[in-house]
Amino acid sequence: MASDLMQLGISGLRTSQKQLDVTSHNISNVHTPGYSRQVVDQKAADAQWSGGNYYGSGAYIDSVNRAYDQFAARELTLSTTQLEESNVRQQHMMMLDDFTSKSAVNTVNSMNDFYNSVRSLSDHPNDLGSRQTVLESANQAANSFNNSYETLTNIRRDVNEQLDVTLERVNALGQELAAINTSLQELPYGDKNHDLLDKQRGLINELAKYTKVTVLADKGSLADKVIIGSGDTLVSGVESSQLKMVSGDPDLEDKQIAIVNGNQAKAIKSDHIGGGLGAMLSIRDDVIDKSLDEMGRMAIGFSKQINDLQQSGTDLTGAMGSALFTDVNSPTLLKERVLKPLGSQTDIDVKIDDVNALKAGDYKLTTSFDGTDYSFRLFDPAGNEMKQADGSAYIAATDTLPLEVNVDGLTLAMNTVMGTPPATGQSETVIIQPMRRGAANIGVEMNDPRGLAGHRQTNIVEANPNNTGTAQLSQTSQQTPDALAGTYQIDIINSADLVAGNTGNSGTATFEAISGAAAENAVGNYTITVNAANKLSMTDDSGNAVKLIDDTGAEVTELDYPLTTTGNTLTMVASDGSQVSVATLNNGAAANDEFTLAITTSDKLTVRNTQTNTLMDLKDDAGNTVQALAYPLTNANKEITFASQTAPTLSLSDDANVGDNFSVTLGRSSAVGGNTNFLAMQQIQHEKTMNEGKSSVIDLFEGLATDIGMQKSNADKTAEVNQLDFDAASERVSNISGVNLDEEAANLMKFQQSYMASSRIMSVAKETFDTLMRAV
Repeated sequence: MASDLMQLGISGLRTSQKQLDVTSHNISNVHTPGYSRQVVDQKAADAQWSGGNYYGSGAYIDSVNRAYDQFAARELTLSTTQLEESNVRQQHMMMLDDFTSKSAVNTVNSMNDFYNSVRSLSDHPNDLGSRQTVLESANQAANSFNNSYETLTNIRRDVNEQLDVTLERVNALGQELAAINTSLQELPYGDKNHDLLDKQRGLINELAKYTKVTVLADKGSLADKVIIGSGDTLVSGVESSQLKMVSGDPDLEDKQIAIVNGNQAKAIKSDHIGGGLGAMLSIRDDVIDKSLDEMGRMAIGFSKQINDLQQSGTDLTGAMGSALFTDVNSPTLLKERVLKPLGSQTDIDVKIDDVNALKAGDYKLTTSFDGTDYSFRLFDPAGNEMKQADGSAYIAATDTLPLEVNVDGLTLAMNTVMGTPPATGQSETVIIQPMRRGAANIGVEMNDPRGLAGHRQTNIVEANPNNTGTAQLSQTSQQTPDALAGTYQIDIINSADLVAGNTGNSGTATFEAISGAAAENAVGNYTITVNAANKLSMTDDSGNAVKLIDDTGAEVTELDYPLTTTGNTLTMVASDGSQVSVATLNNGAAANDEFTLAITTSDKLTVRNTQTNTLMDLKDDAGNTVQALAYPLTNANKEITFASQTAPTLSLSDDANVGDNFSVTLGRSSAVGGNTNFLAMQQIQHEKTMNEGKSSVIDLFEGLATDIGMQKSNADKTAEVNQLDFDAASERVSNISGVNLDEEAANLMKFQQSYMASSRIMSVAKETFDTLMRAV
């Protein structure tokens, strides 16, 4: 009896002791991050049969468990990833927002200072002091662009360094998780080390800050396999992979995260990696690179438009203007815009043609060679393959190079691709970055203020709004000689063509048609005859007599020969009754000599000086001087050349109708005190010359600043929402797994009393045993 009582007291004492141990452990770890409250599972020992009844045999500790819910823990892991991603994004967006409000806005201010200095110079275009101020403002603008580029590249470099540091910690976490898995696998089957499992969950939650994490439980471990991102295994059992940054191909600066397995490194898709790593990659690739492109597009648009105006005007010495800023199409920059694989023999030039059509971002060009033809696939900055309207490849396959392709304001000159020739089956991808280094490359090339081109020849070419045709008149050159300065009218007319003939006559008289005769109403074929009576008559195709005009102005059917009219002129009466001088016939015709005259009409082009009201001499295709050119123009480029010039001045396309006319004003190429070019430079400040006519150069900055500002605002809101989600998930985990001191203190008192009661049972058992022994 006493023995049974003693055993009951011992079991109670042991269970109470374990309960006190666990409770004390909970209290000790109340502030330990990631600690899960432990709970003792106490059960009654099996009853024993005695004297026809079952009697209890005390209690025992069946197990010690963690207060843990895998769904709540998973929710906390997910919210940790989302919160860290939004926090990292918020931090970097604050930095970029600070960039647009300070460094970048200084660039805009320096551009405005340049425009203001040009505005002042236009009032005093010959003042060297004002000209020097413009050069200094240009230098300041270029330096501001350079500084903006440097600031952004420094931010980008910092992001890459943060990625390196973060990967070191991720690799360390992977190794620690693998070590924990090793320890868990060494435990006897069924045993659990709750503190080790808590440490494992803490490491998982820390890893979740850097990347999206998925864990798979097995072999006594809740994270036997740890998967990051969209499916890459970081930890598998006791083995841990390593992450590292690898250079991009062909863009070496486009560093990517790769997972190393053995000797191979496989790049991880950055779109789904999540966490702080995903945020940093997104900021670098989508925000910083876009900002670099936009600043580059601003620099290129600004400098090229100013340079184009400079090179279309004349400077203070009367010479043609030269570039103020670095030429955006210098031989070095043409090739710098193409990133190709190491060792590649590809030679591609990227020329900036139209700043209005330029787009920010990278283009990707993939070329393959089948042994005969090159085939190409071109992808736009959004990553979409570019196609022609009919769905065919944007760049048609070809068997020969070089090849030029126009796309979005660029000209891609493919001189050599992969070699000459490449190997059959060879393929290669190059990246085209037209804008990326634009802000870094801008600089001022001019140091002499007299080189600023203030005067620009003003040439105006306009079609009469009442024209019925669709022909277009244009200049063949921005510069025309001062000798042509003046105003002109180009007319499309229908006029007569006269051809005289006198073959086979026995006399020596010369019969010549009068060029330019207004014989449009006398179209036909005519025969002129001198008879034996020295009378001259004229008949038409049908043999009908044609009335002629004698030297008194009277209409007759015969004239005396030799002619007595002024200049031996033959004047006929046209079908509308008008009198038209059509030919001349000198002395020497024999009796019965006949002469022919064919009159037709055709469309022609004339150029009339409206100041002198005279027709201008022109050159026909054979170089002869004429006052009317056959229309449509018959030379290859549809050009009009003044007789006094060697180079063409104008060009008129086909499809003009008779009666259409065009007005042309040609200014002087040089003028002392001219400021028309400076006035044009001022207009660039506000003209919508970028983004397909939707934006000015400065508007591009406003768009960039607005975009970054909106992204920062969205990042702030997202961080706030994710913080609430994280707090809620943390609270749920805390409610399940957290230590409540009030509850643990109550348990401590409860189990202390149980311990004391069990001790008393043992004392009673001893006393009972002692009594029995004394009775014996």
